[in-house]
Amino acid sequence: MRAVKIDPISRTVTEITLKKNPNSTLEELYSIIGCDLVELVQIDRDMVMVVNEEGKCKSVQGAFTFIGSGIIIAGTAIILGGSGDSFKALPENLASFQMMTEWVESANVPPPRQTLIFTL
Repeated sequence: MRAVKIDPISRTVTEITLKKNPNSTLEELYSIIGCDLVELVQIDRDMVMVVNEEGKCKSVQGAFTFIGSGIIIAGTAIILGGSGDSFKALPENLASFQMMTEWVESANVPPPRQTLIFTL
């Protein structure tokens, strides 16, 4: 399945082909991203970004943002077509992501926000 990999450590945005169907297993995504827990971020109606859920909780090695979004992603991300319910090949071309991606220095990554919920 066609996808885009954004690697802030090597500062590259590349097209990749997933060997395993991510609708059946996320094992390959965990391996590429290098994490134990993923978060799905819907970035458009027909595109989803898979990121390390704990990316900002650990030592940040690299980060990126999309120009104008204001959201900083720590660590490697994979962008696929579809949604969290069903992945499919990415409809957008590689050049779009190469133009939109802006690298963020690790020192400029804000700590994760935490929400405490109390019930009585």
